[in-house]
Amino acid sequence: MKMDEFSFIKWIRSNQKKDKDVVIGIGDDCASIKINGNKQWLVTTDMLVEGTHFDLKKNTPGKIGKKSIACSISDIAAMGCSAKYAVVSICFPRETKTKFARELFLGMKREADAYNIRIIGGDIVSGKKMLAVNVTMYGENKGLNPVTRSGAKVDDVIMVTGTLGGSILKKHLVFKPRLKEGLLLNKKFSINSMIDISDGLAGDLNHILEESGVGAVLYEDEVPISADAKKLARKTGFSALHHALHD
Repeated sequence: MKMDEFSFIKWIRSNQKKDKDVVIGIGDDCASIKINGNKQWLVTTDMLVEGTHFDLKKNTPGKIGKKSIACSISDIAAMGCSAKYAVVSICFPRETKTKFARELFLGMKREADAYNIRIIGGDIVSGKKMLAVNVTMYGENKGLNPVTRSGAKVDDVIMVTGTLGGSILKKHLVFKPRLKEGLLLNKKFSINSMIDISDGLAGDLNHILEESGVGAVLYEDEVPISADAKKLARKTGFSALHHALHD
């Protein structure tokens, strides 16, 4: 039987022991570890693999580096917390040139610098063919309670930041993490649940519904469809709404 990612995660969760210092464990955008009092460290990790998350023939190493950092920032943004440090690990194909490696890292550094995040360590190895980049990001809760996937309630309003769909055209490489927005929402409003939309609105909303034990109704004319979703719809034959829900 072929492995299903989310079923595998559920199986892993069922095999974990409880720890009094782990405030949020496996199954959310970040884990949260209690340090002292109300201080918590947020931890998340994301891996990008050539051929699955990016195409080296179509994208520059700088953009790939940027995306690798941005993905992890978005996870912390989804918890309504602040990103602080990053540790990066890279598996380079054996024929990789120094110029390529430097451009990849500079793409990471530029994105990290834009959010006042320091890259403090990592690992570099050599592989056979594919490039793989892994980023582990550390954040802090700033005295706030991290917003989880499991807090949604009946009668909550569903909202998103920005427009949706067509990310394969370019947005998946150049998107802007909503770190400022996530922190502001957590500070100023009573937000019950948040999630980083990386697998499409339909899929990621379903994660919230499963974790919270509630249902949802989406109104077609209220879904903010991006220009890229409409552009992609003309090529694929699927509707722009389909791309807004599933890209």
